[in-house]
Amino acid sequence: MSEEASPVSAPPSAPVSAPPVAAISVENLSHRYGNFPVLSGVSFDVQPGEIFGFIGPNGAGKTTTIRIMATLLEPTAGRVLIDGIDVALEPERVRRIVGYMPDHAGVYERITIREYLEFFADAYDLRDGKVVDAALELTELSKLDDRLVASLSKGMKQRLQIARILLHDPKVLVLDEPASDLDPRARIEVRDLLLELSELGKTIFLSSHILTELSDVCTSVGILERGRLVIAGPIAEIAERLERERAGEAAPGAEPAAAGGSSSYLTPGGAVVPPQARRRLKLRVLGPAESVVPLLQGGGGVLDVQTAPGGLLTVLYAGDDRFVADVVRYLVQQGVGVVGVEPERNELERIFLEVTRGELG
Repeated sequence: MSEEASPVSAPPSAPVSAPPVAAISVENLSHRYGNFPVLSGVSFDVQPGEIFGFIGPNGAGKTTTIRIMATLLEPTAGRVLIDGIDVALEPERVRRIVGYMPDHAGVYERITIREYLEFFADAYDLRDGKVVDAALELTELSKLDDRLVASLSKGMKQRLQIARILLHDPKVLVLDEPASDLDPRARIEVRDLLLELSELGKTIFLSSHILTELSDVCTSVGILERGRLVIAGPIAEIAERLERERAGEAAPGAEPAAAGGSSSYLTPGGAVVPPQARRRLKLRVLGPAESVVPLLQGGGGVLDVQTAPGGLLTVLYAGDDRFVADVVRYLVQQGVGVVGVEPERNELERIFLEVTRGELG
């Protein structure tokens, strides 16, 4: 008697993990004041743990977007989700996970720093007095807690505002022009504080029209102009995308390389253009800059060399910091007096100028 073969059971399929919920999701957001449109179809996501810079000229719609995020305005159309929660449908839940600091926020000046924070801790119904101590320590205000708020500098008042929004331990910080009107030292201190908060796992959304404030801290950006989102995403990816577009425009016959689904481009002659953002290196040398050009042209990674009066050179290259070190070492070995080296650390200014038109309201 033949034995009936038992059916082979299929191995259990691995559970499909759901994609992570965006810390901030803006979906087709529009808003108008009367008949005047301020925002039109704005959409972007901010992932958990990012420092996202919201860039645009004055009047572009940055503050309106932020006020909607902070549950202070309802959108005319579209929606904003904070950690998956709709800001218009469940504003109370959103306020428990968002710390919002408006531009030019006022402070109560006739009380001490500690009294100020204790007042807002009570407003959040935070009974544990340690939350005030933790906020003071994180913002390095512990030694000043008995100082009157009126005696603080603008930079210290900004620190106090950040301490206030940290009291309820929010997941997301929404900051509107946090370094406006600050002196250089205060700007640096606020920048370092934001980096520290990011390391603690906070998602930080900050707006500014000053690119230098954002270039050293942001992992991703969104650029707004006349109420419309021009571009959004990680800075490096945006730079590479624009570089590929420029490569395609510079070489009309260029085609995407097919190998491995790469996003590289092939020139008409078949050379691969890597999907890497070009960078610029500024050098200052003793003597005429033109005499240095033959030493650099044709070198590995060197794409172009331009000169300017005063011994200044701009080297367009593809590479990393090792390339910069190799160039400087090579020039010194050739007897060139290198007196200034300024590698381009980010693409933010170039991206902004390239994708915006400079149009006003």
